[in-house]
Amino acid sequence: MDELVSVYEAGDGVRSRLVLESSWPRRWSATWQLNGDEVAWPVRDLSAVPILSSQPVRRFTWRAKQRHRPGLQLLVSTGRHHGFESLEEARLLLALDFVRVAEVFP
Repeated sequence: MDELVSVYEAGDGVRSRLVLESSWPRRWSATWQLNGDEVAWPVRDLSAVPILSSQPVRRFTWRAKQRHRPGLQLLVSTGRHHGFESLEEARLLLALDFVRVAEVFP
């Protein structure tokens, strides 16, 4: 696995800007679509989310001259296409497929 994925280390300047005291899981939230409606939950409660019945909020589209490289990657291990927004995410999906993950959530 170490040969498939290279870890990005963002230096101390980036991490020091994050406020990660004990209340961060309550303050930060994740947003997605569930049954056609947009839903937002605190990070601390994400373990109770019905993930398999949700859909991504954003679609993976692309156009000429954009600065990032989104797309879809077919994973043999799941039998489905999974979206990525950068080349690093595409490489991670490839590595996950290589180790035969059972599921990748959107």
